Amino acid sequence: MMAQEDDDRRAWFRREILPLEPDLLAYARQFCRDGQTDPEDLVHEAFARAIACKTWREVGNPGAFATRILRNCALDALRRRKVLTITAVADFDRIEPLDEAPSAHAVLESREELRLLADAIAELPTQCRRVFTLRKVYSLSPDEIAVRLGLSVSTVEKHLVKGLRYCSEKLGRRIGRKIRVDEGRSWSARRDHDAKR
Repeated sequence: MMAQEDDDRRAWFRREILPLEPDLLAYARQFCRDGQTDPEDLVHEAFARAIACKTWREVGNPGAFATRILRNCALDALRRRKVLTITAVADFDRIEPLDEAPSAHAVLESREELRLLADAIAELPTQCRRVFTLRKVYSLSPDEIAVRLGLSVSTVEKHLVKGLRYCSEKLGRRIGRKIRVDEGRSWSARRDHDAKR
């Protein structure tokens, strides 16, 4: 079950956080004008913290979440320096957070992802679809679903795992095709390159 949780968290990270990389990099550059901190290092540290977040399911606004982490990483980098200049602290306070409202493009992408998710759910076998919908849409517990559908709790859990896996894979394949990375510079490209060594 722990492996499934890790898989779900990684899928969430790829879907919600990784596509923010260009915006986060632009935001990070504002903290690095003195040349003492590398903006890419800040973004990579923010990504490492985001993917390690145990409460990722509670994140309502991934953009605001990632921005806040990045700002904290920049502040930590500033604190680690032996000498803090007054201008560095003043500059830090002047930097406005990223606009957290979703762009028109992000709204369209979210609608497209929602449509894809609905299509994936519709493709599930009937019983699996019923279990998945009762759990994810109506927030019933596995025990409540078991009573309602006349199934054992273990059967309900198997249907949930099957439904989650199918929907994650279907959405993951679609999203994986949309993300193009600048090889050698992006966090994901470096991670994949390091893994092949």
